[in-house]
Amino acid sequence: MSLPTTDGIALCRRDNHGIIKRESPVALSARLCLDDAMYRDRTLQTPPERSGKPRFMPGWPLLFLLLFLPLTVLPVPAEETASLKFIGAARSVGGSAILLQTEKYRLLIDFGLYPDREQGDRNREIPFDPTSIDAVILTHAHSDHAGRIPLLYRHGFRGRIIGTSATKSLLKILWSSRPTYGNKDEGEQFRPGEVQEIMKNYHALPYERLLSLTPELGIRLLDAGHILGSAMVEIRMRSGGETRKIVLTGDMGNADIPLLRGPARVTEGDFVVVEATYGTTWRSVTGQMENFAREIRETLAAGGSVLIPAFSLDRTQKVLFTLGRLRSRGLIPEATPVFADSSLGGKITLAYRRHRSYLHPDVQRSMDEGRDPFSFPGLRQVSGAEALAAHGRTGGAIYVTSSGMLDHGNAPGHLERMCGDPKNLLAIVGWQAPGSLGAQLLEGRRRIVIPLWEGEVNPQDRHRSEKEVKMRVRKFDLFSNHADACQILTWLANLTKSKRIFVVHGDGDNTRRLAALIERNLGFRAVSPMAGESFPLSGAGGDHRRKSAVAPCAGLEKTAKAEDKWED
Repeated sequence: MSLPTTDGIALCRRDNHGIIKRESPVALSARLCLDDAMYRDRTLQTPPERSGKPRFMPGWPLLFLLLFLPLTVLPVPAEETASLKFIGAARSVGGSAILLQTEKYRLLIDFGLYPDREQGDRNREIPFDPTSIDAVILTHAHSDHAGRIPLLYRHGFRGRIIGTSATKSLLKILWSSRPTYGNKDEGEQFRPGEVQEIMKNYHALPYERLLSLTPELGIRLLDAGHILGSAMVEIRMRSGGETRKIVLTGDMGNADIPLLRGPARVTEGDFVVVEATYGTTWRSVTGQMENFAREIRETLAAGGSVLIPAFSLDRTQKVLFTLGRLRSRGLIPEATPVFADSSLGGKITLAYRRHRSYLHPDVQRSMDEGRDPFSFPGLRQVSGAEALAAHGRTGGAIYVTSSGMLDHGNAPGHLERMCGDPKNLLAIVGWQAPGSLGAQLLEGRRRIVIPLWEGEVNPQDRHRSEKEVKMRVRKFDLFSNHADACQILTWLANLTKSKRIFVVHGDGDNTRRLAALIERNLGFRAVSPMAGESFPLSGAGGDHRRKSAVAPCAGLEKTAKAEDKWED
């Protein structure tokens, strides 16, 4: 039975008829919903009066047996079992999905797509009964975390979807603009009105607010700092006579570019699920911003233009935010026109403006003073033919366009017009999937086939253009949405004790190596689960306390070659 509150988890009791009655909500610290035990009155017979001679009392043997009979022969209430099952993103990136199971409730955290084409068939799989799921919690709107929710709905799921209001806004934009699921290129179409039907079941939950799902289960969302509205999930659960706290980080953000807040600090967690996108990488961004600005200045001074392919969600917003800051500091010429060419990116930028409470406090203050963090003099929001026509003008320009891997959207059209001029610069600012056009260029290929579309992005309108690439190609790692290994280890060092740390959302080497570093540097027990593996949360062993002397980042090598994983 669910007793939702907004300020705490409700207490409940049973009346004399065994009916559950709701008490006034209290804070979680007052414990989760507890049922008062009911006892039956017993009639005690008065023993006969004593005579002078002691008499043997028949009741004493029975009392003796009740007191000293081995407990194993008495009925013992069954302990409620609870477990975490890792369905996706276990020793891999993509298909994020974790199932929390109790005897009374099944809670799914994320249900995302697999990005790799060789794993495309897995996007049609649902390894559980969708109708058995009571609720889904979404950590954020990236497709590798939320992309299979429509498939879940299509197969009978009708429970609540829980996430932040910003995640809801982003999903409505993404699902309406790219109405497919399954394989990214050959997905099934949404039926008319299906997105609206899904959104009717969406429950927007603010950060820090407690929500009870059942008398024994409560959740809270915390800021993950990854993209707009991204959340960590904190679960309080009463199981087997104990209250356990489970924390799932989702994708943790990187605070190097102060557009969003950094991840919320957590000091308690019996069980913690943490991402390992960067594995054991200690990302060095020292000088990266200066290098980025210098490459742009030199390109423009030589009469060239700059092409920046960027994912529509968060990467475009960070690039525009950074370009505006560099211009205001005089690090790139103020007279240079900047073309933002992504209709989807423009819609998402509007969502960032609407949900300003999720942005960094400094950015909020700037907006309160009338300054737009995503706009500046010389910036033009364009799309399609208008953007491509700008290449015929004299003088250099900066083009920010989707997609981030150059395979889709208007990016191929810009690349075709710019790749033959050695004065031009291609600035790669995100991860490139193996085999993508961006990956080919980073590998040094200089003869490429560019997929092009006439008008709207439509496979029927596609044709190909073979081109020789003479423009310079550079990779910049300063725009990452993910915390690196050092940032993750430092965050975990806020815990004083934990029963077990689960490491997910990274390849096998990354997850195993990060788990080993957690055990060595922090003293916590850590494991890299396999897909389909379940772990009990009741009777799972004692606490492991953090080492007294902690050097979280010991053994990590600083590198400037870190890469983001698929996020578009």
